[in-house]
Amino acid sequence: MKKHDLIFLFFFILLTFAPLPVFRLFREQIGYKNTENKAESDFPELNSQNFSTWPRRFEEYLSDSLPFKTQFIELFRGFQYHTGLDFTQSDVIRGKDEFLFYRKTVENYKGLTRFTDEELKIIKDNLTAFFEIMGKRGAQCMLFIAPDKEQVYPDLMPDRIQRISTESRGDQLTAYLEEENVSFPVLYPKKQLQDYTGSIPVYYSTDTHWNNLGGWAAAEMIRSAFTDSPADTTPPPYHHYDNEGKDLAGMLGLSELMAEKNAVMIDYTDGIQTYKTESINYGHAQRYTTDTEDLQSQKKLMIIGDSFSEYYVRAALHDIKDVLFVTYGDLSLINLEAETPDYLVVMLVERNLPFLLSYFY
Repeated sequence: MKKHDLIFLFFFILLTFAPLPVFRLFREQIGYKNTENKAESDFPELNSQNFSTWPRRFEEYLSDSLPFKTQFIELFRGFQYHTGLDFTQSDVIRGKDEFLFYRKTVENYKGLTRFTDEELKIIKDNLTAFFEIMGKRGAQCMLFIAPDKEQVYPDLMPDRIQRISTESRGDQLTAYLEEENVSFPVLYPKKQLQDYTGSIPVYYSTDTHWNNLGGWAAAEMIRSAFTDSPADTTPPPYHHYDNEGKDLAGMLGLSELMAEKNAVMIDYTDGIQTYKTESINYGHAQRYTTDTEDLQSQKKLMIIGDSFSEYYVRAALHDIKDVLFVTYGDLSLINLEAETPDYLVVMLVERNLPFLLSYFY
C-alpha cells in the first residue's frame, strides 16, 4: 500500500471513529443539550428475554448518543429558520408572525379529532360521579377546557393547513355535556380568548401554553361562573419582559435564537403575597396560601389539571385564600376524603381531554 493511501486510510478512520470519544470526553464543554423533551435511552442489556427487541432499543440508544447531534440539529433548524422554511421532521409547525404550533394537535385543529358517542358518555359519567362525591362535601364543581393554542390563533396558522371543520373536540364535548343537561358548568372559552387576542397576548408565541394573561382571563371566567357575577374583561396592568424561546423553540434547539415576545407579568396592585406551603412528589401536588385577611377570600380551591393550571393558580390566589393543585392522574398522592374545598375545578387543555375517559379518582 502506498504512503498516500495509508495517510488517507488513517484520516478516514480518525474522522469516522474519533468524534465519539471526543464527544464523550468533552460534551459538557462543547455545549451538549437534550432538545427532544424526552429521557435519553441507556445502552440496552442483551439477554435471552429481550433479544427480539434489542435491535430497536439499540437504535434508540444510538440515535440519542450520536456525537455532535445537538450541533447538527441546531445548524439544520437554524437554516430552516433563517430561510423561512417550515420545521420538517419535528413536532413543531411554523406559523405566521413568528408563532410556533404543536404538530400533534393539528388534527384537532382541522376538525378531524372526534370522541365517539360511547366515549362522550364515559366522560360524562366519570365527571358526574366524581363531582357528586365532592359536591356532598360542599364543593361547587366545574369542568374547564383550555383551548389548544391554534384554536385561539387560527389566523396565525399556515395557510396550507386546511380545516374540514372549525368544530374542535373541545366544542364537541362542551355541546354534548350541555345537551345532556349535566349538573355542573362547562367552560370552553375559545371565543372569549379569541376576542382578547386583538388587544392583549394570551398565549406564548414559542410555547404551547397560555401566559399569565391567559391564566388571568381563565380565573375571571371561573370566578364569574362560581359567584354568578360579571367577569372583569378589562385587562390588569402588565409588562413585557425579555425571555428566550420557550418549549416549542426548545424542541427545535432554537431557544436562544427565537425570543419569546409574549412573555408578560401582571402588575397586581392588591399587595397580596402568595406562598407555597407543600409540594408532594416533585410538585405533582402543591398547596398554596396567601396573607389576605379579606373575608370574601377565605375560600378553598382544589384544581385537578395539567401545566395550564399553573398559570391559572397564579391569578386565582388573588381571589382565593387556599389552593390545592393536583396534576391529573395523581389524586392518589393526597387523602382525597380529607379534602373539603369550596370550589373544585377540573382543568385540562384540549389535547389532554382523553384523560377524562379513565376512572381517575
